[in-house]
Order: sequence, then structure tokens, then C-alpha cells
Amino acid sequence: YFELDRMGQLTDVHRKDTGLEIVSLAIAPVLPGRRRAELMAVGSVDNTVRVLSLKSTQPFVQLTLQAFPAQPHSLLITNMEDNNPEAFSLYVGLVNGVLFRSGISSTDASLTDTRKRFLGPTPVKLFAVSVQEKNAVLALSSRSWLAYNYQSKFQINPLSYEGLNYASAFSSEQCPEGL
Repeated sequence: YFELDRMGQLTDVHRKDTGLEIVSLAIAPVLPGRRRAELMAVGSVDNTVRVLSLKSTQPFVQLTLQAFPAQPHSLLITNMEDNNPEAFSLYVGLVNGVLFRSGISSTDASLTDTRKRFLGPTPVKLFAVSVQEKNAVLALSSRSWLAYNYQSKFQINPLSYEGLNYASAFSSEQCPEGL
């Protein structure tokens, strides 16, 4: 695990041998007023996702372990709730085309309210995007899907667009929310 120090130098903060091949990784967003993220998720070839601490006092301590029916292909930790910046969700895209979404408890990092949806027969790739200045998730399988909150309700809808392999969000003066 590396961090940039105040001088802009890359610093090796901590290392850990998991004993497993890691196939996907996600780091939680940095909360306002803080200098570093406190959580990360790691997907392994044994069809599990582990939520680990990134706190400097407990680096890489396993907080949660979740098994899945197939290997995780892509992970994303994001917050889509305006009224609670610490309400993170973990998105897990599997190689079999299934998307799982779970809340991450702010007290013990346990996974809560897990939901799943089949998106298509190809592995799910996840990308953080912005829709109407709010966080959203673009999930790519054989079709493209957009997950977002609308009027405080979670929505996931297919996009009427050709299948995409990769995506990246960008912002410019001419296009404030582009992909």
C-alpha cells in the first residue's frame, strides 16, 4: 500500500501477503476533512471479497469476509447518499455477469442489505461516474447499466447505447459530466 507524503513522494506504507491471488481491488473515497481512506476491498480467486482496514493503527486488518458464487471481476466502493457522507456501498461485479451491491456498516464494516442483479453473460466491470452532480456507478457487461439514486431511491437501468468495454468519467467546460 503506497501513499503520497506531503512532499509528493511515493511512500511504501504497508505490505501484507494474503496467500491468495488478488483479482480486484477498490479503495473507499476519502471522507471530507480526512487525509486518507479508511477501507479497501480485495477480491480473490477463491470467490471471496475481504474488506480491510486502511487505518494507520490497523493496516490491512480484515473487517469483513463475503463469499460469492463466482469470482469477483471488479469492485467499487462509493457513496450515493447526499445526507450521509460515511454511508458507503460496495459493488461487486462477478465474472458470471452478476452485480452485487451491499451497504458497508460505518460501525463495524459488515456488509448489509445485499442485493444482486444479472446484467448479462460477460464479466461485470464497474466505473465511478457522476450524474447530475451526484455519484453513480456505470456497470458494463454485455449491456451498459447505470446505478444511481433518484428521489432517495436506488435505481439501476440499462443504457440505450452500444455495449462498452471500458469507460472513464471526465468533466470539461463544454461537457460537465462526460463519459
